[in-house]
Amino acid sequence: MKLGVSQSYLSMEWPLVKFLLWALLLFVQIHERIACIEDERMGLLELKAFLKSKTNRTEPLLPTWINDTKSECCSWEQVRCNTTTGHVIKLTLSNINQEQNYEDTWYINMSLFQPFKELRNLDLSNNRIAGWLGNEGM
Repeated sequence: MKLGVSQSYLSMEWPLVKFLLWALLLFVQIHERIACIEDERMGLLELKAFLKSKTNRTEPLLPTWINDTKSECCSWEQVRCNTTTGHVIKLTLSNINQEQNYEDTWYINMSLFQPFKELRNLDLSNNRIAGWLGNEGM
């Protein structure tokens, strides 16, 4: 008789354990924050410095892009990351240069984009970029 009671107790306990494990897994996935990749965060800051040197903006350029290790670059303006890997997949940097002199063109250094292994969409339109420089160190 004792054996029947133990089996009955275990058969009631097992679904509860499975439910709790699934609930824990769901909770972790919902609350898991995908952090941006450190190399990419540093790459974004280098890109910002380069763009700032080429523009004549009156207001701050990309003010959410700050050099603070607690700052989550996937939440920065103009940046979109893969929600699974945390890699930058899209940069929207159109109209960065507000200068109205259309003869004032410049070249962008391709090496600035090396940190972004999963970058799939890059918008640099309306910046009067005349072309690309080869991979040159900064």
